[in-house]
Amino acid sequence: MQVFGGDLYGFSILIGWIRHDVVILVQISIQMILAEMFDNEDLFEGYDSIVGDSSFLAKLEDVELQMRQCHDQQTPNACEEDLSDSVLAEDFRDSPPRALPSSQLEFQKAVTTPHKSPSRGAHNTSTPDLMNPRPAVNHADLTANKPPPKARRSMKDHLKKVLIDNAATSSTVSKTVQQKEAVMTEEMSFAMQAMESISAEQDLGPFFGLPSKVKDLILRLKGIQDLYEWQKTCLSLDSVQQRRNLIYSLPTSGGKTLVAEILIFKELLCRKKDALLILPYISLVQEKLHMLGDGSRGAILEMTLSKILYMSKSTQIIGMSATLGNVGDLQTFLNAENYTNDFRPVELKEYVKIKESIYEVDPREETCFSFSRLLGFKYSSGMQKMDPDHIIALATEVIPQQSCLIFCATKKNCENLAGMICKYLNKVFLKHKEAEKATLLGELKSSGNGSLCPVLKKTVPFGLAYHHSGLTSDERKLVEEAYSSGVLCLLTCTSTLAAGINLPARRVILRSPYVATEFLKRSQYKQMVGRAGRAGIDAMGESILILQDKDINMAKKLLSAPMEKCYSNLLHDGGRGLFSLVLSFIGLKITTTVEQVRDFMKGTLLSVQEAQVSPERSLWDLTVESIDTLKQKSLIEVSADVNNQSILQITRLGRATFKGSIDLSYCDLLYRDLSKGLEGLLLNSFLHLVYLVTPYDMVNQCKPDWMIYFRQFTNLSAAEQKMATAVGVPESFVARKAAGQSVRKSVDIVVVNRLYLALVLYSLLKETNLWNVSDRFQLTRGFVQTLLSSASAFGSSVLHFTEELEEFWAYKALLSELTRRLTYCVQAELIPLMEVAGVMEHRAKQLYNAGYKTLAHLANADPQILVQTIENLFKRQANQIIASAKMLIKEKAEALQEEVDDLLMLPSDIPSL
Repeated sequence: MQVFGGDLYGFSILIGWIRHDVVILVQISIQMILAEMFDNEDLFEGYDSIVGDSSFLAKLEDVELQMRQCHDQQTPNACEEDLSDSVLAEDFRDSPPRALPSSQLEFQKAVTTPHKSPSRGAHNTSTPDLMNPRPAVNHADLTANKPPPKARRSMKDHLKKVLIDNAATSSTVSKTVQQKEAVMTEEMSFAMQAMESISAEQDLGPFFGLPSKVKDLILRLKGIQDLYEWQKTCLSLDSVQQRRNLIYSLPTSGGKTLVAEILIFKELLCRKKDALLILPYISLVQEKLHMLGDGSRGAILEMTLSKILYMSKSTQIIGMSATLGNVGDLQTFLNAENYTNDFRPVELKEYVKIKESIYEVDPREETCFSFSRLLGFKYSSGMQKMDPDHIIALATEVIPQQSCLIFCATKKNCENLAGMICKYLNKVFLKHKEAEKATLLGELKSSGNGSLCPVLKKTVPFGLAYHHSGLTSDERKLVEEAYSSGVLCLLTCTSTLAAGINLPARRVILRSPYVATEFLKRSQYKQMVGRAGRAGIDAMGESILILQDKDINMAKKLLSAPMEKCYSNLLHDGGRGLFSLVLSFIGLKITTTVEQVRDFMKGTLLSVQEAQVSPERSLWDLTVESIDTLKQKSLIEVSADVNNQSILQITRLGRATFKGSIDLSYCDLLYRDLSKGLEGLLLNSFLHLVYLVTPYDMVNQCKPDWMIYFRQFTNLSAAEQKMATAVGVPESFVARKAAGQSVRKSVDIVVVNRLYLALVLYSLLKETNLWNVSDRFQLTRGFVQTLLSSASAFGSSVLHFTEELEEFWAYKALLSELTRRLTYCVQAELIPLMEVAGVMEHRAKQLYNAGYKTLAHLANADPQILVQTIENLFKRQANQIIASAKMLIKEKAEALQEEVDDLLMLPSDIPSL
C-alpha cells in the first residue's frame, strides 16, 4: 500500500500511528528546485503517478480486475490463462518501437507510402486511469447476524482510526482522497492474494527476496526482462537486506522508481508490513509535494521525517535523489548509508547553439564549448524574422517520427511558439497519424464540454501541442498520452514538465536559459536536459541550449558549476516551518517539556546544518523564540503538572490550527474573518461562505481586471453587495478603480483580491462551466481549476478548524455542504455519479442522459451496453466505472451495517442491582 504526499494535516496525524515497523520511501530533491517558479505557476497539478502508465504498481489493479472478472465467470485456471491476454497486455503489445529516421526528408519519403494507422484502442480515454473493482453486493448478507471475518488492518484502517481519535472529521470525503484510498485498497488486496499463492508454492526469494511471480509481472507489465546492474547492486546492499536507512542517488531517468517499487513489494508481501511512499513533485499528484530543499514544502517533509525518526526506531527510511552536493548532511540527519551511481540508460549529449553554430558542452575545455557543426537549414527572410533562433530547423531534424520537447520561459511563449512552428511545417505533417489526431481533438473537445482550445485546434493536426499549467488536468493528461503514444511528436512546455513527469524525448531544446525572468539554476537545467533520451527506443539523447551573446558567460558558469546543495528550510519565510514543527509535536504530545523539545530539535536537518543555515543564532535560541511566539499567538500555553513541573500544552485555538492544517501566518486572520462573519453571515447565497474559504495563499497569484471586477460586482444582488461592503470592498472603490480614478480611502488590497477570487468561485458554483468562467474573467482554465481545487482543500481545512472551536458551531453544517459543492462543482443531480472513479463532469452528463442516474444503475450496468450507449467509452473504461460503482455501494452498505450493529449492540455499562 502507498500513501501519497498530502497536506500538513495528514502528515501531522501520521506519527500517531507509526508505532510499528514500516518502510518509508522518500524522494529527496536539491536546494530550491524550481521552488519559486513552481509556487507561481503550478501550486497543484492533476496527476497521480501511482495510477499513471509509468508505474508498475498502477498496472496491478488492471491485472486484479481481470482476475476478479474471471473468477466471477470462469474457473480459476481459466483466469490464469486469460490474464496473459488481457487488455493491459494488449496495450503493451500495441506499442512497438518505431523507426527513427533522422531528418524531415526521410519522413517525407516514407509518408508517401500509405499504411494503416494503428488504433488508439485502450489509450483513447479522457478520464483518469483509475479503477476500484469490488465484488457485487450480496444484499442477503446484510441481514446476517455477524459480518464475515475481516483481513488484517490496512494502512487505510490505521488512518481512519487516527482521524477518529484526533479530530471529528467531516463525512464528506474529496474525490481525490476516495480515489487514492480505493487504489490503496485494491493494491493491498492484490498483494495479499499474491502472498497466499506464495505460501502455496513455497517460492519466497528468487527475485531479491520476492517470488519469481513478481519478476514475471514486471516483464509482462513493463517489458523489463532484467534489471540494470546498479539496480541489482542496490537491492543487494547490506543496508537493504538488514533494513537500515539508505539514500540512493542517480541522474534523472536512471531507474530509481523501479527499485522503490520492488522494496515496497518486499515490505508488503514478505514482511506483511505497511509502506509509505512520499512523492516530491507537484506535477505527479494533486496535493502539494514536498522537496527537502524547496521552501515550505521541504519544511513539511523535514518535519515528517524528524517526527518519524524521533518516535519510531524500527522504521526504515529510504531516500531517492538525483545527484546531491552535500549528501553527507542527509546521511547524518537520517542516520543512513549512501549508494551513488552515475548510470544513465541512454547516453546524453549536451549542446549549445550560438547564432548558426552548434557547440558540444565540455566543461573540461577551457572555453567550456567545442565546435560541432553548422545548421544547414535554408531560411527565407520571413522565416528568419519569425524564427531568429532557428527552432524550426532544430525541431524538424527529428520530428515527426522522433520526439522533441521545447522548454520555454513562460506559458505564453509555449502557445506562441507552437503556433509559429505550424505555420512553416510541410503539409505532409498533416498526414502522419491523421486518424489518431482527429480522435485526440474529439477527446479534447469532450473534456471541455464541447469547448476546444483554438491553439490546440490549430497545432494538433500537425502533431504539436503545448503543455503548461494553463491547461486543465484532463487536457494535460490527454496531451501526455498522445505524446507518449507518438500521436504528438513535439511539445512546447514550461519547466514544470521537467520535474517528475515521464515524458522523454529524442531531442530537448531549451529556448533560453531563463525561467520567467530568472536565470536557470544548475538543478533546473539538469532536470530539463534529463528528459532527453528514451530508454529502449533511442541509442542516445541530446539537448540544445539556445544562447544569445549576452548570456554566454553566465551559461558557462551554469554548465560547469557543481550541483547545488540541499539545506533545511525550517527557517524559510521567517521560520514558519519551525513554528509549525514546534506546534505539531506539542499538539501530538510527542514532547511536553522544554527538555524534550531540546532533544527533539537535535534530530532535525536544521540541527545538522546549524552552522551553515543560521550562523548568527543558535538553534536553541530560535526554538525558544518559536515557543514564545506561539504563546503570544495563544496557540500553546504553559501549565504545571502534579510535580509542579512546567508542561507545554496546546490551546483550543492551537489545536484548531493544527487539526485544520492552517498556515500559522493566516490562523489569526482566519479566526478574525470567521468571527466577523458570524455578525452578519449572508445565507441567501453561497458568496459569503465562498469568500471565507477562498485560499489566502492564492491571493497574490491573480491581479484583478478592474472592468471585469466592476461588471461582476454590479451583477450581485443587493444583499451580496452589502456583504462585500461589510468585508471591506465597497462598490465605490471598485467603480473608481474601473474608471482609472485615484482612491482616497485606504482599502486592504488582500481583501479586495480575495473577494475577486471568491467571485470566480461563486460563478463556477452557479454555472459549473469552467470554460465560460475562465473566459469571463480572462483567466486560464488551468488556473481556475487550480483555484477550485485549492478552495475545496482549504474549505476542508477551515471545517476542521471550526470543529475545534465551539463558537463556530454554525459553520460546521454550512461548510460541510459547501466543501462538497466545491469538490465536484457540478449540478446537484450529477454528484452521485461524480463519486465514481474515472467519471468527470462530461462523462457524468453522458451517463445521466443515458439513464444511469444513480450508483445502483452503474453498479448493475452491462459493460457492453455502456460501450454502445456512451460515446467515446471503451470496454476497459466501462469495466472500471462499473467496478468502482460496486465498490462504493458495498462501502455504503457496510457503513450502514456498522451503524445497525452499533445500535443493536448491548451496552456493557447497563446499570444493574
